[in-house]
Amino acid sequence: MRQTLALYLLLLSFLSGLSAQNAKTLPLPKAILEANASVKLGIPQGARVLIREVLVFVDGYPDPSLRAFVEPMLKAALTEAGFTVVANVQEVRREVEERRFERESEEIHKGSLPPKGMILRETVELKATVHLVRSEKQLGMLLGELRRRRIDIGGFYIRKHESGALVSLEIVDNATLTTTAQLVSFATDKDETFTIAGTPFGAILMGRDNQRQRDMNALKAAMTYLRNLLEIKLAEREPIKGKVLGKVEGVTATYIVINVGRLNGVQKGTQFAIHPVRRVGEELVALPPVAKIRALVINDTNSVCDVIEGKLENINEGDEAREIIQEVKAILKN
Repeated sequence: MRQTLALYLLLLSFLSGLSAQNAKTLPLPKAILEANASVKLGIPQGARVLIREVLVFVDGYPDPSLRAFVEPMLKAALTEAGFTVVANVQEVRREVEERRFERESEEIHKGSLPPKGMILRETVELKATVHLVRSEKQLGMLLGELRRRRIDIGGFYIRKHESGALVSLEIVDNATLTTTAQLVSFATDKDETFTIAGTPFGAILMGRDNQRQRDMNALKAAMTYLRNLLEIKLAEREPIKGKVLGKVEGVTATYIVINVGRLNGVQKGTQFAIHPVRRVGEELVALPPVAKIRALVINDTNSVCDVIEGKLENINEGDEAREIIQEVKAILKN
């Protein structure tokens, strides 16, 4: 009996690993890239976001009960893409503890810390609308409604006995309460070929004729596509640029302080190339990079970094710190 149970758990672990690996490498359909080709996010990686609203519809009718399943999937997609989801009590308490640690640390330049009493909130708000459709007719009606709202998307289709999930992510500037961008993702249950998961409704069965399984698989695949799409869109932005404020002596090393921080999208581990700035004639010119630094401690407006390439003595006050953005290439689905 114990051997049977052990073999079962081992098999379950192996199959779950396949599911996780499948989610990370799920190719992005060309139709999704084309539908979002003109969208510019205008927000940096690491931006703090508040999920203001999540609406779920099944064949055109609201289904609030599904939010408990959709919202954790959305948060996971956002955090894996590089965003920071905020605005809950636990997050504020954690940040208070981090600020207290920063103020007590001897390795952090005290002038780089924000005034007491300032806890950064979200920079953007998100509104997510999820539509589950179970027929070509319902999908056609949904796409027609989106076109009437000037959201023109194409290349999506659904076969008989399939479930489809369309996720619309609206990005709102919380200062002006205006929509700045909108992304769409679509998948059918055929895109998620193998899944074992726990849901608010219990374990999903493996039978392909199970409607609930098809719905959940479509949702998972659509969220995976959304995450991959967000990673690509974030990589299309302009790099963060700042200046070197100076050097600060730590207990074991000397650190570089630059004048960009959380408000600019810097997060722990962000890397910058240091370009010496020299006057050529009447203009200041940034020369080729001489060093590479990495953000270790970040507040709203400044970052303390260590040197990971190059020599410390080659870095001077006023030099340009230019973010190094890792290139993200889409793996297209045939």
